[in-house]
Amino acid sequence: MSADTVRDHLRAFGLSAKEIDAYLAVLRAGAATTGEVSRAADVSQGYVYELAGELADRGLVTIDETASPTVIRARPPDEALGAFTARLDDLQAGVESLYTAPDDDGTAVEVVHSRATVRKRIRHYLGDAEREAFLVLPEPELANLEADLAAARERGVFVYLLAVAPLSSDVAPDWAACADVVRVWDAAPPVTVVVDERTGVLGAHGILAGRHGSEYALSFAQHEVASGFFGNAVANFWPMGEVRHVTDPDELPATYDHLRTAATNAALHRAEGRDLLADVTLEDLDGGDDRRYERVPVVAVRQNLVGDPTNDFPMENSLVFETPDGRVAAGNAGGGIGPFYEGYGARAVTLYGG
Repeated sequence: MSADTVRDHLRAFGLSAKEIDAYLAVLRAGAATTGEVSRAADVSQGYVYELAGELADRGLVTIDETASPTVIRARPPDEALGAFTARLDDLQAGVESLYTAPDDDGTAVEVVHSRATVRKRIRHYLGDAEREAFLVLPEPELANLEADLAAARERGVFVYLLAVAPLSSDVAPDWAACADVVRVWDAAPPVTVVVDERTGVLGAHGILAGRHGSEYALSFAQHEVASGFFGNAVANFWPMGEVRHVTDPDELPATYDHLRTAATNAALHRAEGRDLLADVTLEDLDGGDDRRYERVPVVAVRQNLVGDPTNDFPMENSLVFETPDGRVAAGNAGGGIGPFYEGYGARAVTLYGG
């Protein structure tokens, strides 16, 4: 780090220009007399005593007045920075005690120009993920996010990943550690991350690949925005990918509060020749009443995220149940855009082997 950068950081912590000059003079020497500091900082020797007192109060230096002339010594970096850390901890505690979270009106969209900030946003969203994450990322970026993806999967988050250019020609990532379903595509579509149908990032491919220039991304926290970006990726990018990894379906019986995860697992089980039964709680979107069915056959799965597509339109993810009231198709209740096509939303599904 350059001296100018150190100077900028010290200024951010409230040091004056002359205090910084004096401190840098002491840092470079390790220990310096008041006269040496006076010459290096271009201040009077009397003023050096005042500056040294300020620096000592901040925990940056010690003053040895037993020496003649007086010697100012720089404290070791871990001790000096520890003083700053303590101040930051106190500040954080104070801010947290005063902070009132703003009402979440679902309109949060932020323009982000920094690659590091985009990566930080993705990690944050993955850390908060509860049910599902859908990602379109340059393959090299997985080296930065693999631990976050693995931690999300350990919590039961179902992860869909489309890894895009530049693709590795040597050792591929550990796909099984990163995601439940992985496809690869040697193209450069926009970076897309959608978590729990609410939060995520959409940005230029270059925001996370190659040499970062003027590219930027949108960080968002809104159901409708998330659903739009998810639909775009599922319709235009996901089908172009070549399958690299598909996890084994969950052991049965398995209960889901997210219909898309249930549909994906149902598709995997049916691909292995298993008939399925389900306990399901459905919300009638017209009447608003809930219906509860137990051990009804699953007669169709409509989706395009694993295996051969069986859906009628890109965003369709639904299960069709044979109920005493006839066949009922159900989409996901509680997502960004409700099951406008099916007429019923599934609040909870338990799948059994038939």
